[in-house]
Amino acid sequence: MKLFFGMISLFLAGCAGLQPVTDADRTFERVVEAPGYSKEQIFNGTKIWIAENFKSAKAVLEYENKDAGTLIGNGIISYPCSGLECIAKADWKVPFTMRVDIKDQKFRLTFSNLHLSWPPSYNRTYGAQPGHDGPIRTKSDLDAVRPVLLKFGDQLLASFGKDKGKSDW
Repeated sequence: MKLFFGMISLFLAGCAGLQPVTDADRTFERVVEAPGYSKEQIFNGTKIWIAENFKSAKAVLEYENKDAGTLIGNGIISYPCSGLECIAKADWKVPFTMRVDIKDQKFRLTFSNLHLSWPPSYNRTYGAQPGHDGPIRTKSDLDAVRPVLLKFGDQLLASFGKDKGKSDW
């Protein structure tokens, strides 16, 4: 009987990550304090960070307004898998929209339009499998992606001071 209840518990725990995700869940934000940095410094530093961390800042940035302190762009990261999960998810990509709203000494990152995409594949057991490009649908996938995107705030903040020391080359 204990074995039966143990197996049921494991089954239910495994299903917890398969919970559906709503549109509202696929949009999240983070406010980052940037003491000592002006709106202009944060704006320019963010543009530099995007150019250095994405393939092309011109292709990524969809909208920028320096006066309003707003940058909106589209990016793609690799799906953050680990261990055996990477066997099946190594080719997965996560396209997203990132909005940065900037004020003196702080900025807000908002992530939306989170998708999962993977290329078509073929294996002997299942044959040809179609590719996919659609919204993130499960809580486990969202929980894997969210922390990676939210770390962008720390990466941005750390990058703001890097160029100050490079002026005397």
